[in-house]
Amino acid sequence: MNDVLSLIVLCAFTVLVTYQWRHEVQVYHMFINGSLSSLTFAPARPATLSRNQNATASTVVTTRTNLATFPTRNNATTTSPQTVFTTSQTVSSVCRNPFREEYLRKQDYLCSRPLGRFGNLMFIYASSYGIATYNNRTLIMGKALMLTDYFNLNVLLVDDFECVVTGTKGVGPRQACAFDERLMHIAIGENICIGNYLQSYKYFEHVQEAIKKQFTFKKEIRDKAMGIINGAINTFHKRNTTLKDTRLVLVGVHVRRGDMVKNKFGYAVATPEYLANATQYYRDKFPNRLFIVCSNGMAWTKQHVVGDDVFYVEGNTFEVDMAVLVTCNHSLTTVGSFSWWAGVLAGGQVVYYQWPAIEKSGIRRHFSANYTDFFPPSWIGM
Repeated sequence: MNDVLSLIVLCAFTVLVTYQWRHEVQVYHMFINGSLSSLTFAPARPATLSRNQNATASTVVTTRTNLATFPTRNNATTTSPQTVFTTSQTVSSVCRNPFREEYLRKQDYLCSRPLGRFGNLMFIYASSYGIATYNNRTLIMGKALMLTDYFNLNVLLVDDFECVVTGTKGVGPRQACAFDERLMHIAIGENICIGNYLQSYKYFEHVQEAIKKQFTFKKEIRDKAMGIINGAINTFHKRNTTLKDTRLVLVGVHVRRGDMVKNKFGYAVATPEYLANATQYYRDKFPNRLFIVCSNGMAWTKQHVVGDDVFYVEGNTFEVDMAVLVTCNHSLTTVGSFSWWAGVLAGGQVVYYQWPAIEKSGIRRHFSANYTDFFPPSWIGM
């Protein structure tokens, strides 16, 4: 009897897990196939507040800048982008948030719901900030924003975010990793929620210094990163005792593997040939260089990035890894948004893998034709 009950429980659990997995894959395929424009957003659970509860906003910090700094492009349009979602209307009758009254009265806010992991969140924040400044709007996000654990951001963080923004129309880009000029010309007169991904530097190039400043890691993270860097330099000097010039040029290397190696969406991974060419480029350019290597596939990476001038960084959290990479003078990136941000924030030369998506794949269609909306023109593709 116990065996029969165990079998029933196992079957039920298998069905439940399979259903959840199929649902997640379906949503991801909707993104890949560009059909998110048909979605209607609704919170998983309406926000409810009792009579003695208030949803309050933190100190208001607006994100306004000189709009004339953003370059005009030939395909610019002054029409509003297509609607992607409208937040659920069911919350309005129970919302007691005093900030919501101001939100409805001013009608000049841009709200954003970042989704994804670290690099994706950074893209969404930076692009939302850039779009808000260009459209002369105040950017608001929920107080649960994970990025605030690592950075001091210039954004209005709101308690009970879904309660505040309920009923707000949403707009989003045509492609996840390409620039959509329409988002820089959102019609005035109503609050707007911006869509996700937004992975193009062109959304925030007019405020890039402000973004770099905001993406400065908090002191405790920087201190951990510097400890690792100093340890790497000491290890290098012990290996190379005859080196006369002790001044080193640090090259941060990020090798993305893991979930990118076997995927059904068309992502590519950097090849051994690319890593050999990219490391040789820096070896030819800087006689006294040290490669600081982070990877989520370190066993594979250790076979293809080798030498007395290589130091492997292991056993740290993702934010410490990125803090290490951005502390370096130059960057060698592979694929993914984490690698991309490591290159941008380090601020030196960036060598990148120029084929991040398989041709004719679903994800390839979300990049511009020649990837120029994704990779800055100063970077060196190989």
